[in-house]
Amino acid sequence: MKKISTPLFCLLFVAGIAFSQFANAQTTSNTQLERGPSGMIRCATPPPPPEWDAWFNAKVEEFKKGLETGKMAVTNYTIPVVVHIIEGGQAVGTFPNLSQAQINSQITVLNQDYSGTGYNTSTYPSTAYTHWATAQALPAANKDANGRVAIANTGIQFCLATKDPSGNVLAEPGIDRVNYTTKGWTNPNSASYNSTTTFMNYIDGTIKPGTIWDPSKYLNMWVTDENSSVGLLGYATFPAGATLTGLSAGGTATTDGFWAYAMAFGSKNICTSGTYDPTYCYGRTCTHEIGHYLGLRHTWGDGTCLTDYCNDTPTESTANYANCPQVYPFNSGTCPSPSNSPDGEMTMNFMDYTNDACMYMFTVDQTSRIQTCMQSGTYRIGLNSSAALLCTTGILENNLSNNISIYPNPSSGDIFMNVNSTTISSADITIFNAIGDAVLQKRVPISSGSAVKFDMINHPDGMYLIQMKTSEGTITKKVILNR
Repeated sequence: MKKISTPLFCLLFVAGIAFSQFANAQTTSNTQLERGPSGMIRCATPPPPPEWDAWFNAKVEEFKKGLETGKMAVTNYTIPVVVHIIEGGQAVGTFPNLSQAQINSQITVLNQDYSGTGYNTSTYPSTAYTHWATAQALPAANKDANGRVAIANTGIQFCLATKDPSGNVLAEPGIDRVNYTTKGWTNPNSASYNSTTTFMNYIDGTIKPGTIWDPSKYLNMWVTDENSSVGLLGYATFPAGATLTGLSAGGTATTDGFWAYAMAFGSKNICTSGTYDPTYCYGRTCTHEIGHYLGLRHTWGDGTCLTDYCNDTPTESTANYANCPQVYPFNSGTCPSPSNSPDGEMTMNFMDYTNDACMYMFTVDQTSRIQTCMQSGTYRIGLNSSAALLCTTGILENNLSNNISIYPNPSSGDIFMNVNSTTISSADITIFNAIGDAVLQKRVPISSGSAVKFDMINHPDGMYLIQMKTSEGTITKKVILNR
């Protein structure tokens, strides 16, 4: 969207702009609870306050400067997911008690969408936003080989957690089925919750606190039915910040995560036997809302031609429900400064409101915000290291452990990995410290019987987790540095 000045000395100015834009968004074009042509509310995630924008934008600038100086890099993260299915005793696979296959299909969609390879990416126009890229002087990293605004790989992947908070292996990976009758709760479909406000208050005040797993270790998703008068597809929480105590922005220990209407969860392209809304049936409600969970704003800035703080997303006058099937350019010239003519609005961006089939991309600047979130959000920082423990099973680890050994342990600095396998040719290694920070990341070639060395001499004593992703699976080993 609008060109945003990057130097940190401008942050007070940015905060002032954020305040005026936030106020404008509430009076000019508040689409938060707007019903689209299908009668559904696309998203009920409230825009964050200006204090949040100022804090988070400062973190994004720090990350971008780190990229420029080589002190930071785009990192691959894995986020462990638990899906709390709120049901009333229906058989598994009977709405709203969704099947494992329908849940799995949603994780597949997320992994494709966040890697830039999702459904309909092949329909991206051949000259898409080349004029905008030139007018905004976008760096080469933000463009593809054709000069278009690039479809980005955000570096984020999702896995269904294999263990609950007590360490018990889940019978159904990533699924927590909760019978509201057994809990003594009311059916979320009840007429008692027949407005967006009463429904969200029930979800946030009863369902979430009564089921949430540690949000610093799991991405919590809640899937329920709803009263037809509610008509809501989904909403999420923005990342909380440690320095933002007292603000309403961001998830809390009892609310952090994402809620979805059960008919908008999963993809009929992947799981054809599921129960789906006819328009929102490809899993993009989840993709959109997890964008908020990872720090992304709507592409129209929640107001008329406002900013989402990403230079590579053209300005938009308001949310787009139309343009599906896709027409390009669309809505050219709707915003004057900076002008989105002749390329028009980026309706295929996941942070717009168009139909599931016609949204399929994030951008490089949006990736910077997502990467910043994973390094700065209170309940986001530890997710990747948690995945090292929650996204593998005991059986898998035992099988791979026959072929992989780490020594010496304890170590005085140098750590060696030996792989005794002719079928493993490489491994992606991430070493985490005790608080979940990735202190080393590299891909290493594997030669059976040969050792790979990791120099940890400059790291302090303590416990470290070594995560190894190979063609045969992912395992995690614990090692102690003790000099």
